[in-house]
Amino acid sequence: MKKAVMYGAGNIGRGFIGKVLSESGYEVCFLDIVPEVIDAFNKNHEYRVHIVSNDGDHYDVVKNVEAVNANTPEAAERIADCDLMATAVGVNVLPYIIDNIAKGIALRMERGGKPLNIILAENQLNADQIMRDYIYEKLNDGQKKWADENLGLVEASIGRMVPPLTPEERAADPLAIAVEPYALLPVDSDAFRGGIPDLVGLVPYSPFGFYIKRKLFIHNMGHAMCAYFAWQKGYEYIWQAVQDPEIRKMAEASMNDTANALHKQYGVPLSEITDHVQDLLTRFENKALKDTVVRVGGDPVRKLRKDDRLVGAALYCLEYGTKPEGIVKGIVAALHFNNPDDKFAVQIQDDLKKNGLDAVIEKYMGIAASSELAKMIKKEYAAGSEK
Repeated sequence: MKKAVMYGAGNIGRGFIGKVLSESGYEVCFLDIVPEVIDAFNKNHEYRVHIVSNDGDHYDVVKNVEAVNANTPEAAERIADCDLMATAVGVNVLPYIIDNIAKGIALRMERGGKPLNIILAENQLNADQIMRDYIYEKLNDGQKKWADENLGLVEASIGRMVPPLTPEERAADPLAIAVEPYALLPVDSDAFRGGIPDLVGLVPYSPFGFYIKRKLFIHNMGHAMCAYFAWQKGYEYIWQAVQDPEIRKMAEASMNDTANALHKQYGVPLSEITDHVQDLLTRFENKALKDTVVRVGGDPVRKLRKDDRLVGAALYCLEYGTKPEGIVKGIVAALHFNNPDDKFAVQIQDDLKKNGLDAVIEKYMGIAASSELAKMIKKEYAAGSEK
């Protein structure tokens, strides 16, 4: 049986990529550091995935799985010997998994192993280059040469929504997971080394920048806008936001602004992209996911970065001649996300009070306070303050 390594046994690792690998005929070894999760994998060698939608639900069983503690030498051994690998650890954790990957590459090279493709399920622009830079810092010249020819760092666009379970649900079963039905996996077809694997739901595509931007600047941006507007109206769940006509109208218009920019850059028919917008809004309405406003809006520090969903989308629209007026409203709503239980939201609120809006724009968004986008943000922020 073919062997795959899934680095990260969290929501996307268990609920999406690990499931795809198993269903595609791989024996899947999860690398993680949570003892309860590792023990559960190795006790049962299978787990259930709850597929939920407004039309009903069912369970799929994911078989042929095991786990290895990522803090042990065995992790690098598994990487050295696998047929395919994927990561889903989160952008902030990427630097901490590089040692194992570099050691695995070194072992693979020593043993004359075949090329290693790593699918990067990380929701990060330029994840492939970020990972390559991290990895190459740990390799010698000979290993770098091998990696140049044999290491495929494959960006993926992760569209499946997998909200966290409650502490009670996790305590009852550490492998429990609930997901939406959507299960397509677009990947960068140009990045593979030694051929593209045959995976269930795989959508190889080039140029892949289209899918990365579509995910971040339409899906993630629209999702975040719904959350921040919902917070202002006191809603608990994302589906409530999408069913609010005012919020839906603003989110849809902003998502269509990005659709127009994508059409201009990549030549993909506009109707195809706007159809995707409608599909997303329908998926956001999935009550069974129980996706919360505080989860989707959480960590506004990250979500306000200029290379992330809100400011990044606004800059992208400006680049292609569209005034992102709706997205700017979403950015301002994010600045008003004053969830006391979110340390990043608290940080922004403190900075706004102590240092003012210009300082916050430059610090968190990475744009000049005199820039066109900053002026739009300040105008909208002031208009809201006057209400």
